[in-house]
Amino acid sequence: MSALRLHGLAIASPIGFMAALGLMRVLSEDCGLNPRLGWKQGSVELSGIDADALQRALLEHMQGRSEAPEFNFTVGAGSSSQPVAHLREIRPEEYRAAVQGMRDDARALGFMAGFGTDAVVNEKGFIARTAFDFSSANQKLAHEFRRLALRLDPRHKPPRGKPTSESLLHAALHGGPYAEQHSFGWDPATLMTHAHQPQAPTHAPTPGQPWLVWLAVESLPWHPVLPIDAQRAQTLGWQRSQTYCWPEWSSPLSAAELRLLRSRPVGTLGDLSGVTAVWQSARTSVGKFGFFAPAART
Repeated sequence: MSALRLHGLAIASPIGFMAALGLMRVLSEDCGLNPRLGWKQGSVELSGIDADALQRALLEHMQGRSEAPEFNFTVGAGSSSQPVAHLREIRPEEYRAAVQGMRDDARALGFMAGFGTDAVVNEKGFIARTAFDFSSANQKLAHEFRRLALRLDPRHKPPRGKPTSESLLHAALHGGPYAEQHSFGWDPATLMTHAHQPQAPTHAPTPGQPWLVWLAVESLPWHPVLPIDAQRAQTLGWQRSQTYCWPEWSSPLSAAELRLLRSRPVGTLGDLSGVTAVWQSARTSVGKFGFFAPAART
């Protein structure tokens, strides 16, 4: 079987690398497949699966995904109890109760580890959250995860004139036009300096690749939040919660090998003979909104 080139997943972008990890996690852990992934001329080269099987597996995976427990656990108590909306506002007791309810669901537990850790509590009484949470003000990251998952469910009929999940998937994997979708700050291509936009941001649609964003969401279990001490936590792959770093390699790796590589301390990635480059992207902001800055090869 010849390898698939997925030009939409680019090594030179943090969301491209996150989506590649999410793709491998879904195919291996959720679909029971055994693909291998490498990088060639800046984009993903995937072996062990053909294009039709890849599309079929991903579309089947999205059926009912918005209803998964990791996106719907409750926070609050009594009459104020509701599905989680803000990852940045989860109290330790809510986190522990959710984990207890997911004790037989390995995938859900993986997402909980990727969302935050109750081993570190901030000054407001909330658990330390993932460094990938760039939300602020009224942005509800967990709520947006549910909305995006429902949008990409192939059983969900899109509004008239809007692209289907199948067409959005093709655009994400192979490179295509962006649709209207918030990238959660993970895609530097969507970074806009509001002062130079032709119209006010409140009237401008937010561009993004919906499936690319979703595959990046699927990578969060491979980026757990780890306590450093009683007051500090660190998200795997980050330097001091300000810069995300990732490796590039050419030889195709299995999911287990890739996860082991991602688990390496970022400062040691350049020491490995199979790593051909190390990339990094700093967290920046436009006003109160967080974004990844364009990536640099180090």
